[in-house]
Amino acid sequence: MLAKKITPIHSPGFVELFTLFHSFERPYTLADILQFNRTYQPIYRQLGPEEKRRCEELVDAMVDGVESRELASRIFGVV
Repeated sequence: MLAKKITPIHSPGFVELFTLFHSFERPYTLADILQFNRTYQPIYRQLGPEEKRRCEELVDAMVDGVESRELASRIFGVV
């Protein structure tokens, strides 16, 4: 049987963002969003496709949990 090559998701930037996100508590505040953005924006171009997909899930979770709807547009990656 041939083993499928599976690329692990563990780049330092992704791990940092993932860890940061899980340190926040809902509802997410402007300070949380700004800290998330400061970490996410500089690493975005370095992420692989699967890492980007998972980061989009973090962004979606953050949008769902902001303390006020107006803050959602401040999250990096929200169009």
